[in-house]
Amino acid sequence: MHEFVATTAFGLERMLKEELKKLNITITESKAGRVYFSGDEKTMMIANMWLRTAEHVYLILGKKHVVSFDALFDFVKGCDIKGFVNADAKLIVNAQSQKSDLFSLRDLQKITKKAIIEHLKQETPYHVFEETGARLDFRIYLQENHAELLLDTSGDALFKRGYREQALEAPLKETLAAALVLQSFYDQTRTLVDPFCGSGTIAIEAAMIGSNIAPGLNRSFAFQHFKTHDKTVYKNVKKEAFQAMDTSSELNIYASDIDPKAISVAKENASLAGVDDQIQFQIADVQYVDITDPYTVLITNPPYGDRLSPNEDLVPLYKTLSQLHHKNNNMSVYIITNLTSFERIYGKKADKTRVLFNGNIKTRLYQYFGPKPPRT
Repeated sequence: MHEFVATTAFGLERMLKEELKKLNITITESKAGRVYFSGDEKTMMIANMWLRTAEHVYLILGKKHVVSFDALFDFVKGCDIKGFVNADAKLIVNAQSQKSDLFSLRDLQKITKKAIIEHLKQETPYHVFEETGARLDFRIYLQENHAELLLDTSGDALFKRGYREQALEAPLKETLAAALVLQSFYDQTRTLVDPFCGSGTIAIEAAMIGSNIAPGLNRSFAFQHFKTHDKTVYKNVKKEAFQAMDTSSELNIYASDIDPKAISVAKENASLAGVDDQIQFQIADVQYVDITDPYTVLITNPPYGDRLSPNEDLVPLYKTLSQLHHKNNNMSVYIITNLTSFERIYGKKADKTRVLFNGNIKTRLYQYFGPKPPRT
């Protein structure tokens, strides 16, 4: 059994925990931006394959309280590293330090890598490491002098699903878009609308959730280059993910944008994600969006403008969105924006708000809860 930590954007920890629970993965601890869990190699593969709100999954190689660089060196050298690293691996070390005596990131990286090399020299037959092979990323993480040596099992960040080859300016991260959908009332039976779809990320993530498509199906992972990698286990994990897909249900997902280029990009991204047949795209101004299902779930990331007040051109846009909501008062609405004046402009106080980070931008999710559809 190993211990792992999945990282996520601040504000998404609860959703990440819920995802892990649904995967029957044992959670051991939760901190800001980090959820710890235990399991075996298959658990790690499943987490990478299925987690929609995680940024990375790290294997924890060791933990220790350290207050000097000598102690750090001895700690890292004593961790069990040799079983995961091939002799030709390209070793990359990143560092992060918060409220610790050791705070020079450059020194942390240098000493950690030196200790890793010394460990490998001592524990393997090799004495020269040319680093011409696959890249492996280590991270030395210090918080209040508590050190963790981590090995990245994901590689590229998990928001890189493999479908967004094109993106528009200021795109919404796939992990955040998935979180918006998971946070909402949306399910397979309900209509979802995004009237400011941009490159289509919210609609695509909704279609993948509605069709139970694992977000990691179309990408590779760093763990595939581990010395311990079991190809048979991974083949079975991937096979199980393919078998879990449900493309038989017809989803009602509508995505529109006033920009023809945005719709073109969104269609291409949806095609790469394999959900283009589940989303209806349309070039349309928000004022012409027609809601036919009274219990629609509207999730959108409209243009922001300035943090405190939008550009004058955006005020009518937000008011039009409010009018659309007013005409369809059974609709559930989820709007993410960085405008602190949003509720005043929108003319309606949200039932619930939640602070989320879109990259480095502090935003707030305004949630308006409509009633559930009557049972049929």
